[in-house]
Amino acid sequence: MQKYVPNTLQINEKILLTPQLHWAVYCDIFFSFFLIYVIFCDFMNNYILANIGYSDIFQYAQIFIALAIFTRIIYLFIRNFSTEMAITNHRVIYKTGIFNVKTDELASNKIESISVQQSILGRILNYGDILFSGTGTSKLVFKKIYAPWWIKAQVEDIIQQSYYAFSA
Repeated sequence: MQKYVPNTLQINEKILLTPQLHWAVYCDIFFSFFLIYVIFCDFMNNYILANIGYSDIFQYAQIFIALAIFTRIIYLFIRNFSTEMAITNHRVIYKTGIFNVKTDELASNKIESISVQQSILGRILNYGDILFSGTGTSKLVFKKIYAPWWIKAQVEDIIQQSYYAFSA
């Protein structure tokens, strides 16, 4: 599968920074696997013991819940591995999805502000969301990014350098 960002670069545009997702985004996947494991163990325990009070409706409910959780695991896995983020000398790019692709781009000279949002756990584990606000109502969000304050400082430096390059 080809990468979106390298294929959409303009002439004289270079990728300067590629923010990475924090490992905490995979906690949902691990927690979901744990739930499926618990459901499977309970299902097998009741099947082996042939519990008389164990109804077919409860068995079907367990199977349905396990399938729903498994579907969520596949969705999260595809979403996490199809997400691309890049900061170039001309713009900020965010792409997610394989089949239903969503892209957001914001030109560097149109960025008005950059803000970081972190929860308490995000402060402890060093991850957070970076919100780029552009002229008008345009906004672009990088979610659960590793080292968001460092990324913010780097993007501000890139914008500053491009501003001086255009004004000189």
